Amino acid sequence: MSLEGAAWRRFIVLGDAGAKGRGSARGRSSPVSWADRVAETLRSARPDLAYLNLGRRGHSAAQVRAKQLAKALAFRCDLAAVVAGGHEALRDPFDVDATEAELHRIVGPLRDSGADVITLGWYSPSLLAPASREHTSGLRERLRLLAERTREVALQHGALHVDVAPGGNGQADVGDRELAAAVIRRLVSHLHTPRIPA
Repeated sequence: MSLEGAAWRRFIVLGDAGAKGRGSARGRSSPVSWADRVAETLRSARPDLAYLNLGRRGHSAAQVRAKQLAKALAFRCDLAAVVAGGHEALRDPFDVDATEAELHRIVGPLRDSGADVITLGWYSPSLLAPASREHTSGLRERLRLLAERTREVALQHGALHVDVAPGGNGQADVGDRELAAAVIRRLVSHLHTPRIPA
């Protein structure tokens, strides 16, 4: 299976530090985030793909909605990735209900515009801005809770959800390369899933 035949022409990424990724060195100066890797793979099937990453470190889900959503809709994307809520999960207490409500307010309008939407259910703490030591305790549990709620949001809106968990070989972290591969596998699966006529 491959992304050959993919019809997406305009790919946008919204979110917090997880949307920007950690990056890895290409040569000496050009970082390649998970989103950049996904865009590169999409361009292998459609060279004219337009790509924009609006992700900002430190943005809460409410700020993603307030400052990025209108730009994404104006971009007329047909594929969007939403990575939000991680900024809130860095802190304890974590109001997961409020975060879920904001995710609905982001994913819903994107889906209503006709775009396919990808949500990410787990991105490792290393992809986020460092948390202070006092907030580190319980971070993985808060990210797990965020992942569950994000999956529910995706299900309700018919979005494509990607669950990325720590590696089964004892690897406690998930980097940009692994995250990009998981997103691409989900897109390939979506392309090759038979559609049921309405």
